[in-house]
Amino acid sequence: MKNNRKFVLGVIIALIVLALISLGIGAFSSLGFLESFRIIFGSVYVLFLPGFVLSYVFFPKTKEFESSDRNKGSIDWIERVALSFALSIAIVPLVVFYLNLIGVRINALNSFFSVLGIVAVGLGVIGYKRKR
Repeated sequence: MKNNRKFVLGVIIALIVLALISLGIGAFSSLGFLESFRIIFGSVYVLFLPGFVLSYVFFPKTKEFESSDRNKGSIDWIERVALSFALSIAIVPLVVFYLNLIGVRINALNSFFSVLGIVAVGLGVIGYKRKR
């Protein structure tokens, strides 16, 4: 459990550092703080979060450092992060494409809600699995 907290804290610190770096870069270009903030956290929202939730749907357990039979069917954090990016890059464009096919216009608000729907469905499946 301590490793999870350290990982989440490390991710939060990395995002803050990236936002501050982009603020410094934004001072020399036409990007301001809000635009930099939107780009960084929007990228995490679209490119990481849906895949991260879906990785817990497919692999609910995370490996511990020692190898034992308890770790069967689980993945470690590096595999989970890589799988998160891959799943997000695969799922989000497909959902937006199929929504466009049924007549939903592609804009920022609809894309936001489609990603939110992917995350909500994934969290619903995770909650249902843990309840059972």
